Amino acid sequence: MTDKRLLIRRLCFAAIDKELLIRRLSFAAIDKKLLIRRLSFAAYFTAAFLVFLLLLFPFDRIKAKLESEVRQRTSLELNVSRISPRFFNRFVLSNVVVSDQKGKVLFESPTVRTTVSLFSLLRGLLSVDMKAKAYGGNVLVNAQQGPGRQYILVDADGLDIGSYQLLKDFGLKLSGKFGGNFEMSGDAGKGKLWFKGLTSRELQIKGFPIPDLDFDQCWLDADLKGDRLTIRKLELDGKELKVQCLGDLVLRERGTLNLTVKLKPSEMLSRQQSGILSLLKNKDAEGFYQFSIGGTLSEPMPRL
Repeated sequence: MTDKRLLIRRLCFAAIDKELLIRRLSFAAIDKKLLIRRLSFAAYFTAAFLVFLLLLFPFDRIKAKLESEVRQRTSLELNVSRISPRFFNRFVLSNVVVSDQKGKVLFESPTVRTTVSLFSLLRGLLSVDMKAKAYGGNVLVNAQQGPGRQYILVDADGLDIGSYQLLKDFGLKLSGKFGGNFEMSGDAGKGKLWFKGLTSRELQIKGFPIPDLDFDQCWLDADLKGDRLTIRKLELDGKELKVQCLGDLVLRERGTLNLTVKLKPSEMLSRQQSGILSLLKNKDAEGFYQFSIGGTLSEPMPRL
């Protein structure tokens, strides 16, 4: 009799556990359906927001404001054909052209991908990253502006000198690749550039012909303070000619020049240009001819 009661009790407990299990599964199914419904509503409203952002966001007004700010704050002109959104803080600028006030094109790119840092905006700082394809290479720019903060960093790699139209407009027949970086905070900056396979053809300086030159590698290390550029290192390394330069110059049309130049020609180039080299009297033990350049940017005056 006792075993029978124990069995009945166990069956009752089993029935109760089964009912509790069924209720838990029912609640889990309800919670799952509710979760799916809420996620669906969230996805719908997010999609609707993005559609309205795409259709109603004043991109034309932003484009006009951007071009106006560049015109007012600098001596440059910026032209952008279209601004397209990619995400909340990402945009693509199409057919970007930067020119001077006379219309000479200084930079152009078919697309510039732009990202605005949301975390910087929360701290009251505008920080923009731009990535552009230009002249067969890549250009990266980071610009920051805020209370007491004006900063810009430009990093370039693999740009083709021969495709730069401004050099062609000046009649310069140059080719090669170059890259480097330039960092500026306030009115002070510093930069480093490198060149590979730099060549010049049919070059003339004030009507004086310069022999065709080929340089395997070149380096430039310079500082900028206001409108004064200080060249800490400029080296051009070629088989026929090696060039070194130090000094400073003021980047204005009538800005002064104060440069020291050293040249080391090969034996073949020395024979070919013996008449010119005979004018250079200062030659050191390493075979470098040294002279200086003064005057102004518009009227440089060599001092032999």
